[in-house]
Amino acid sequence: MYGKILKISNNDLYGNVDDRRVSLFAAFTHKKYMNKYAIFTFTDEYNKNKLYCASIHLKDTSIVTFSVREDEIAYINKFAEELLAGNIDTNEYELIDISNISKIELISNSPIDFNRLIELDNLTIPKDTAQITTVDTPKKPVFLYVLLIICLIFLGGVIYIHYNPSILDVKLNKLDCTMTGYDKKLELPYTSVATVKFDRKNILLSIDKVDTYTFSDNEKYYDFKDNNRESTSFKVEGSYKYNDDDLTLKTIYQDKLIIYEYDEVSRYMKKEGYDCVEGTYTE
Repeated sequence: MYGKILKISNNDLYGNVDDRRVSLFAAFTHKKYMNKYAIFTFTDEYNKNKLYCASIHLKDTSIVTFSVREDEIAYINKFAEELLAGNIDTNEYELIDISNISKIELISNSPIDFNRLIELDNLTIPKDTAQITTVDTPKKPVFLYVLLIICLIFLGGVIYIHYNPSILDVKLNKLDCTMTGYDKKLELPYTSVATVKFDRKNILLSIDKVDTYTFSDNEKYYDFKDNNRESTSFKVEGSYKYNDDDLTLKTIYQDKLIIYEYDEVSRYMKKEGYDCVEGTYTE
């Protein structure tokens, strides 16, 4: 094998980098005039069947190219044909060792038509090297794709929750209970409304009660109200609210029990005379 794939190392006047690759088929010395030449093409121009030649200068690990005269192209073509035939005239040509060459600086070059370009490539360019050096497979930013998908899913979830906030609500059990009775000590009828709430384990959380007492006449109502008899008539800790329009007194407080299980509390409330309806509330 004589050739190899090289990177182009020179930039233009504007600082633009030429990212093409060069298939250097061979470099040789024409012994008669001791001029050095190279034959090559660009890896993305094989379909054009165009061969390029140049007079070269070796500089460290680079080849610097210059265009050739018209009369030089004839023996450059002759070298290419002998190379393909495997019968290079060593009295006329001498191959140049390019094993340490890694770059090429294209100052200028000369194109020549050559209809056996693929044969030349198959003969001189190692295929494993060509595949490694000429194909720059871009790495797919898999992490960025995954991150983008996660962000889109998260954003979609936030938007959905924003317009459907109830999806986060946790429904817990409760009992809505009512009872009517008569307080013999106060000689007043009353209505008791109890809201019984349970936690996630159906353990009693709270019992909120509102008892409404109805007075039969103004005299009894204002006597009770003006003399603050509620403080001595009721043993519960809570608040009191009078309504002069309908002569009622509401006692608002929290009840406490020594039982906590849902079924036990439900049975107790019914035993106390409450009619209860099962329901739910959101936490």
